[in-house]
This record gives sequence, structure tokens and C-alpha cells, in this order.
Amino acid sequence: MKIEENHLPQTVLEELGLRLAQYRISANITQAALSERSGLSLRTVKNIESGKDFQVSSLIQFLRELGLASRMDLLVPDLIRSPVEQIKEKRKTRKRVSSPRKKKSPNTVWKWGDEK
Repeated sequence: MKIEENHLPQTVLEELGLRLAQYRISANITQAALSERSGLSLRTVKNIESGKDFQVSSLIQFLRELGLASRMDLLVPDLIRSPVEQIKEKRKTRKRVSSPRKKKSPNTVWKWGDEK
């Protein structure tokens, strides 16, 4: 099954678990051996493969033992920017997103706090 954007999280977890189990089996590694080598509990390994929720750090350990950790780069690839944007970025890198500013209405007259 191809994982699509409109799939429910549980469906994606189940498909991911099936794929990871297939990789483990093709590498001729038992769940117990993967658990021991990765430092994950056997229950965590079984949960990952059965499509239950898990921590990302557990997934990384699991993938590392299967030799798949470098493929995490495919999950969220680097953002490619144009050369002009790259030059501008060197000057100032954005660290947060600002909300749109409210426009002041032109007929509003500013007053001190004690004025009526």
C-alpha cells in the first residue's frame, strides 16, 4: 500500500509497522535479537511492528539496527531554495513566524491614557 497524505495516522502506523517487520525478517533478525541489539524492549519492537504508537527515538533505534537510519532524510528532505534566497538567508535566518499585524484605522486619534 502506498502511504498517502489523506490516510489516517493509525493506517500509516500499521503500514509502517508491516514494512519494518518485512525488513527485519529479510535481514533474518528475530524480534528478540533486534530488541537486544537496539536497546529497545521486546514489547516496543512488537508495538512498532503491529502499528501501535511509538516514540520517534524508538523508531530511530529500530531503523539504525536495520541499517535504514540514513533513510530518515527522505522523510523530511532539506528545503531547497533559490540561489538568491540562499544569499538573503545568509544575512538573516528566520527563526520564527510572526502573525499578521493589525492595521490601524486612519480615523483613530491617539490619546493619552488620562484623556477622554
